Amino acid sequence: MTPIRTILIEDQELLRNVLVKTLEMNTAFELLGDCADGNAGRALCLRLHPDLVVTDIDMPELDGISMAQELLKALPSVRVLALTNLKDPFTINRLREVGIHGYVEKDQPLDILEEAMQRVAGGENYFTAIVQQVSSQLAKDPVAFSKILSRREQDVIRLVVEGLTSKEIAKALKLHPRSIETHRYRIMKKLELKNVVELIAYAEKHGIRKA
Repeated sequence: MTPIRTILIEDQELLRNVLVKTLEMNTAFELLGDCADGNAGRALCLRLHPDLVVTDIDMPELDGISMAQELLKALPSVRVLALTNLKDPFTINRLREVGIHGYVEKDQPLDILEEAMQRVAGGENYFTAIVQQVSSQLAKDPVAFSKILSRREQDVIRLVVEGLTSKEIAKALKLHPRSIETHRYRIMKKLELKNVVELIAYAEKHGIRKA
């Protein structure tokens, strides 16, 4: 059986080292490389074309979901598994929308991660119970942020929470600053909010957090 060509992207050095040793001892996988941030991970994947990418979500330089979105466009056959501590509705909704194939919390046993890697690499989707639970809650909630706000508006809120100006948000999203101002106006009107303080409070309530 051909080993699964795998790249690991994880910014916590201790965890990354443990997983590297685990993968090196497992003949089902061939570890092509590992790195600690999204930009380096993207470059490594585009150069080596792995079968499977195991990535953290909350990382410096480029978050794991944005990186995965770029990889899935550039390398349609690549399979992506998220390994993260983040369990908030915004993160879970975002990774499902992007098309990430699996999700495992970092507090799960190692054998769960290995099972998820095998199944995702084999063409299946693998999501732990928290994903199903949050997805079900969002589907049942008539005023869930995912039903009120567009994908772009959610991205704008996330960057506002990070403290970016409209000009900086425009650069990050590759849009004109006037478009960002329009998005901000529409967001405030849809949510019936008066100022940035109320917007940040809304974001915190709904799990729309810093990447």
